[in-house]
Amino acid sequence: MTEKQYFSLCEKYLNGLCTPDEELLLVAYQEKNNLTSLGYTAPDADRIKQELQNRIQQSIKKTTIRPVQVKLLRWGIAASVAAGLFLVLYLGTDIFKNDVGKPVMANIKRSVQQQDDILHPEAGAILTLSTGESITLDDAKNGVISKQNNAAIAKSEDGLVVSAKMDTKNPNNQVLNKITIPRGGKYKITLPDGTQVWLNSSSSLSFPTAFYGNERKVMLTGEAYFEVAKNKNMPFKVDVAGKQEVEVLGTHFNISAFPEDSNIMTTLLEGSVNVNTSSSKVLIKPGEMVVNNLKNKLAVVPADIEEVMAWKNDMFIFNNENITSIMKKISRWYDVEIDYQGNMKGINFDGNYSRVKGLKSLLKNIELTDKVNFVIAERRITVIAK
Repeated sequence: MTEKQYFSLCEKYLNGLCTPDEELLLVAYQEKNNLTSLGYTAPDADRIKQELQNRIQQSIKKTTIRPVQVKLLRWGIAASVAAGLFLVLYLGTDIFKNDVGKPVMANIKRSVQQQDDILHPEAGAILTLSTGESITLDDAKNGVISKQNNAAIAKSEDGLVVSAKMDTKNPNNQVLNKITIPRGGKYKITLPDGTQVWLNSSSSLSFPTAFYGNERKVMLTGEAYFEVAKNKNMPFKVDVAGKQEVEVLGTHFNISAFPEDSNIMTTLLEGSVNVNTSSSKVLIKPGEMVVNNLKNKLAVVPADIEEVMAWKNDMFIFNNENITSIMKKISRWYDVEIDYQGNMKGINFDGNYSRVKGLKSLLKNIELTDKVNFVIAERRITVIAK
């Protein structure tokens, strides 16, 4: 490796952009070369190294970030960069070790206090037609988007509207479409029977353009709130990722079934709901929640309706909620990636926060509890247990 290539890699290292292989190259180069070989006397090399240590320690003291374990690594690399690139006074870079000893770069200037605010991206819903064509609804004009048999799918100010005549005899008229809500999005769809569905971020709903036969059936992944139009002759059914089925006649309920969660939760606000799995079946009343642990076990528990419906009302509501569960919600809404350092067990929080606001003040408020700190690098957040 040439000296020019070496300094180029050093710049990448300081910006946290080095791959593991590139870091190994730097270490190998350091073992063969040092500051004295680059033209510095031994006293100068020692002085540069000490100045760099002092600068970074001063930067650490000025920040409120308090990681579980902080170790400054590979001073030889950093000192060489400082000498070669004259960046000693402006590095402001700390290097943390994770549980397996692998270094993780984190810029002190990216503490929550100094980070630019992160807003949810207002991502547009995507409609995938039965033909395979995908339409980004934010880019579509209001009006009819697609006509399928005797049905029409239209975009309105209130969301997506599917209109069709009921077809109780001809199953060949059923055509399935899918609406997908990416991270940071929320969308409403009105089905051909008048049922209204609100979809949370990271969710999708497959639906026909016309209901036929003896039932009205849709398929859900993620989270949605349903206000089902009454029709005693055609039960409304929700297939939840093939793991359970919810059956109603006309009612209001919420289903949370994100693939990364360990439970499916069905909460009833009005009417009655049957929740079925391959081996269990329960009927619940308003104010109750069915928790499906995905092991064919259903448990009925009292529901906190305000907390369950918080997402639809553009709120976060946490009631003794673990930090990992909170960060999942934050990840979906603000479209950020989450990493953890330390043991998160037993780190729970209470509080309310508007999802309309940026993320910065929420993280600052959580830090005030003195249980965790956050380090932010672009749209990746590291949660550090104290």
